[in-house]
Amino acid sequence: MAFSFLKKKQHSGWRIGITTGDRETALAIVQHRPHANPLLTHCGIHSHVEVKPEQLLSTLIQGPQLTHAPVSGVISGDDYQLVQVEAPEVPDAEMRSAIRWKLRDVVSFPVEETTVDAFDVPPSPRRTELKMKFAIAARSEAIKKIVGLLEHRARGFDVIDIPEMCLRNLSTLLPQEEKAVALLALADDFAQLIITRQGVLYVTRRIELLKRDDIDLDTTHNDIDAATLALEIQRSTDYYESHFDQVAIQDLIIAPNEPRTRQLVKALKTEINLNIDVFEVESYFEVAHDIKIDTRWPGLIALGAALRDTSAEH
Repeated sequence: MAFSFLKKKQHSGWRIGITTGDRETALAIVQHRPHANPLLTHCGIHSHVEVKPEQLLSTLIQGPQLTHAPVSGVISGDDYQLVQVEAPEVPDAEMRSAIRWKLRDVVSFPVEETTVDAFDVPPSPRRTELKMKFAIAARSEAIKKIVGLLEHRARGFDVIDIPEMCLRNLSTLLPQEEKAVALLALADDFAQLIITRQGVLYVTRRIELLKRDDIDLDTTHNDIDAATLALEIQRSTDYYESHFDQVAIQDLIIAPNEPRTRQLVKALKTEINLNIDVFEVESYFEVAHDIKIDTRWPGLIALGAALRDTSAEH
């Protein structure tokens, strides 16, 4: 799934992912390589005080390899909603219009001011008669803003993705994903949980992070209420197993690799019966020499955007 723009297909293997907010822009540059880990040459978060997005693009997207490289923009979480709806029984050409009509009482902003797309929810063996869709309603003004930034500055700009699909791209690197894996990405005040299997997104859930009130924040990195978070994770894995009639999830991977995450891994291991580990970029990418990686939430999402496989259905 994505908001796509018709472009001539590129075959260089390079892709650039970019997400921009009010204060900073994150950009990742990846070369996809057959039979080898992807090559990561840039993954950074750049303050607008230091460099404007326009300047960042002109500086980093240049040279014969990158000038025409495909570019994935990512829409901010505040500018779209992802919901499940029953698939309308209409021809494919009418699907978006029919889903837009279904969303009129579901999304929190006027549906007339949205751009709509959808992709399939995997079928449930227990509800064979009902087909569901993941429906995305994005603010049209936010889409126009991304297009305005990238259209004339990144010649290969071809798609706008959502963070959930960027995380799905990251999860496909995990060996556990063949059987199914849960990936938890931490932001400052929320965590995004996804469950995928063989490249397919089954479950996505945004979890607000509750803060512990029994600690001294000056002496610990772990300010997250692990017990409450573990309960929300358990509910999601239980739903995956029961609704889709799948075997139990065994593995939970948490990103980014930072002190808060490592402390959370330790705390969660006492709360939930899963194999829990940290997402190590160096385990799944060949990282170019002498680059500094920043995979806090914006950087992580840009990295996932740069992993988009244009040969696969989204």
